[in-house]
Amino acid sequence: MGTQEQPEAWRDESEERLRAFIESAPRKMWIARPDGTVEFFNREWRDYTGQGGAEGMLNWREAVHPADRPRLDEVRGRAVPLGQPYDVQVRLRRRSDGKHRWHIGRVSPVHLHGRLIAWIGAATDIDNRVRAEAALRESEANFRTMANAIPQLAWMRDPADYSIWYNQRWFDFTGTSMEQMQNDGWWTVIHPDHADLMLEAVTAARAEGRSWEYTAPLRRRDGLYRWHLFRAVPIRDETAGTIIRWFGTSTDINEQREAQERQRLLTQEVSHRVKNSLALVAAQLSLQARASDNDDARSVLMDAYSRVLTIAGVHDHLWRQYDASFIDMSGFLHGLCRKLQETAPGHDLSFAGDRVIVPTDQAVPIGLVVNELVTNALKYAYPGDRGGPIRVTLRRDGEDAMILEVMDRGVGLPTGFDLAAPTKSLGMRLLVNTVRQINATVDAERLDPGTRFAVAIPVGRG
Repeated sequence: MGTQEQPEAWRDESEERLRAFIESAPRKMWIARPDGTVEFFNREWRDYTGQGGAEGMLNWREAVHPADRPRLDEVRGRAVPLGQPYDVQVRLRRRSDGKHRWHIGRVSPVHLHGRLIAWIGAATDIDNRVRAEAALRESEANFRTMANAIPQLAWMRDPADYSIWYNQRWFDFTGTSMEQMQNDGWWTVIHPDHADLMLEAVTAARAEGRSWEYTAPLRRRDGLYRWHLFRAVPIRDETAGTIIRWFGTSTDINEQREAQERQRLLTQEVSHRVKNSLALVAAQLSLQARASDNDDARSVLMDAYSRVLTIAGVHDHLWRQYDASFIDMSGFLHGLCRKLQETAPGHDLSFAGDRVIVPTDQAVPIGLVVNELVTNALKYAYPGDRGGPIRVTLRRDGEDAMILEVMDRGVGLPTGFDLAAPTKSLGMRLLVNTVRQINATVDAERLDPGTRFAVAIPVGRG
């Protein structure tokens, strides 16, 4: 009798221990009979749902949101007859405010000697995660809707340059699939003459973690290529600052490109014709100067001839280059000084300078300034027939300015020379007015021997 009571007492004590463990567990738990009716809810469950006492004899379904009960019944209906564990995601009602929060319920069968004796269940609050996932899905859906609605082709790639996503417009335009983009790479739809250079430029930008843009022809689904402007920006992790993906767009600029090409050809043609017309004017001035018996008239005509040639030189430079909206002042001034040297073989005229790109409308007045300063040095720095050096230099002064200098080693400036004072000299008046026209400043400095004119010029942005 004693030996029989001892195991029963031990079993009773073990059951009490199990209930005590479940009662104190830091999650909502319960024990149910084989038929599913709940025998015991722990404190976490009771505090959260308010179920307990007589209600404890019901099943945990009563705390589930009505809309989720059909799903619970379906999952339970498959698992319970087979005595199998099951998981189900449902909303449980909170007693304190009546709100429902998402939980994952996990229920497992308890077997003894091959016989189902109970069910044990636990519910874990996952409401924050579920809502965050829902918000993320909504955000992604909104993003995809927006990305498919924009007129550009859009795409995302990971830090290793592996395709993550393309909008539908990309696939509609290129006729490719996501699998093709992932296997073959985006550069396969770039024109072969541009693919390697574009890949090189993009790789360099990605290595430095900076935004990039590139213009190249993109193959359409019918095999024709259209010019696109590609732009991409890095998307960084807010905490670590590391790049987690790249977002880019491709904008069709084919019509703009063709219009620009037509405009370029037209500008070149106009510049070529203007250059030829100015060359005819210069030739007439030269003929009149040589035919004149008056030294003053001859000097005035030759000055005019030099100025017209300078303007013609700008247009000659323009029609020979691809983009007529900007000009490399270093290349232009080098050519100008070479032509001025031809008119004064007894002098040593040289040019040295940095490469500075300026808008075309700024090039003509700068050329006139150089022409006036060099012509002035040729006339007055070295009296008589003796020649001497004349140095023209151009250098950058920061990002937004340049310094133009014309220096000689001649007799120097006359006594009382002042650029700000009124003068009868047409050349000096033209110099001062032209400098003012381009918002520049000019300073004259006496050297030992010689003179240096320094012109500080702001660099226009076009």
